[in-house]
Amino acid sequence: MPTAPNTYHSQLDNTTLALLEPALPGQNVLSIVLDVNSGSAPNQGGSLHLRAHQLLNAVSAPAALATAVMDDLDDAQRHTRTRLSFLWDDHGHVQRQTVDTQMNLGETSRYGAPDLEPLHFALESSARVLLVVMDDQWGRLLSIHLGEITELYRLENVMNADDTFRTQVLPPTDPHPLQSAAEETPGDAPVQHQGAQQDGRFHHALMTQVQRLHDVGVFEQLLIAGSLRGRADFHALLGPNLERTFAGEFAAPGDATAAALLTAAHPALLSLEEQRETDVLDEALARGMHGAGPTLDAAQEGRVAQLLVSGDGSAQRVWQDSSGHVFPEPPAQGISPLTGGAVTERTLRDVLPLLRERHGLHVRFLTGPRAERLDAQMGSLAGVARS
Repeated sequence: MPTAPNTYHSQLDNTTLALLEPALPGQNVLSIVLDVNSGSAPNQGGSLHLRAHQLLNAVSAPAALATAVMDDLDDAQRHTRTRLSFLWDDHGHVQRQTVDTQMNLGETSRYGAPDLEPLHFALESSARVLLVVMDDQWGRLLSIHLGEITELYRLENVMNADDTFRTQVLPPTDPHPLQSAAEETPGDAPVQHQGAQQDGRFHHALMTQVQRLHDVGVFEQLLIAGSLRGRADFHALLGPNLERTFAGEFAAPGDATAAALLTAAHPALLSLEEQRETDVLDEALARGMHGAGPTLDAAQEGRVAQLLVSGDGSAQRVWQDSSGHVFPEPPAQGISPLTGGAVTERTLRDVLPLLRERHGLHVRFLTGPRAERLDAQMGSLAGVARS
């Protein structure tokens, strides 16, 4: 009977790539990304197992590695929305590294060199969002990043005997520049609730913490949730720099759980991601480069900050010489003018790791309407110029 795989599980965070990459062998690795969300309609009635089989068969995955993936599906569904798995055979023993995330990532599979592009995409494309939740009783700050939500700060609209609001900082304050509301509120208001006057101080105290977090780059986009009045009153306090980060609002109870708030924020987060992709397409069309030839040339000259790819890059063919240089079309007689040697046909996805490493590129994979626009207007590949 085969032994169970040796497995290392982790949650996607900013340290994932640095820890994972050295642990993987350079070749003969099965890389597979699966949407395992047990609550999603596409995963009902055995559909997940069917898709997993199709992805494994498409790359002719070795039987032992394929079996380990299939045996892991039930556990994955109990724990996460998306699971990225990397498996290889170490002298007859299956080794497995898995990374779980609540982000929605495209399903992919590859056997050969480890496919780290989905991780790069997740880390580079996930905006850092601050969610402000405001109603008559509560003011809360929550961080949303990489599909996870964390409550940082909670202020209750109740005065303590020392003329401060009741404050909770979650987790402990060492990495966050959050201070007690007592340091920011005047000391001349009476203890009992004074209606509009106290509410104004309450909103100001929370706004001060939001401004501090923005000043040190903790978030890029701002969402506001809560009661209708709470959202309107807080939005009215936004200065010009915070107004530029405002990305939307939605109704939610002030005492909702973090998980409920993340679910309620999902439509706004999807809209935010779509708008970010639209904005970057507009920038590439107006001031960048597009088409495979001009874009690849500019990327390899160090003039591209972000590469925009239609789909996952596996449908686009390129040619690479022994030096690693990439050509959008095969050079004359299949001979590289740079090395004098033959070139090899590859997919764009295959060469992205080297382009990323050599030229410091960020890569954004587009799907749906944005991919269709990239195909129609920019030849399936575009670049945002370095500033």
